[in-house]
Amino acid sequence: MKNYHRNKDENIWKHFGQIWDISWMTVAPIILGLFLGQYLDRKYPKGFSWTLSMLILGIFFAFYNLYQFFDKEIKKYEKKDKKNEHDNQNHH
Repeated sequence: MKNYHRNKDENIWKHFGQIWDISWMTVAPIILGLFLGQYLDRKYPKGFSWTLSMLILGIFFAFYNLYQFFDKEIKKYEKKDKKNEHDNQNHH
């Protein structure tokens, strides 16, 4: 019973860590894009908005990061499922 609680706690912290990583992978590029855009608007004023351009670029990178992360996680789970299927076939 004690091992069950320890494994459950470890899984909670693992999932919390993944959520934290996903949050930063999403938020950081967007915020960096906003700050860079505001800096460029002040430093190099042009006929268009650097802030909007960098925000869009930051959003693009945020979603690209999410795509990369989830693609890697899906492949990891598929590999684990194939291994489990192979193990189950060997036992029968």
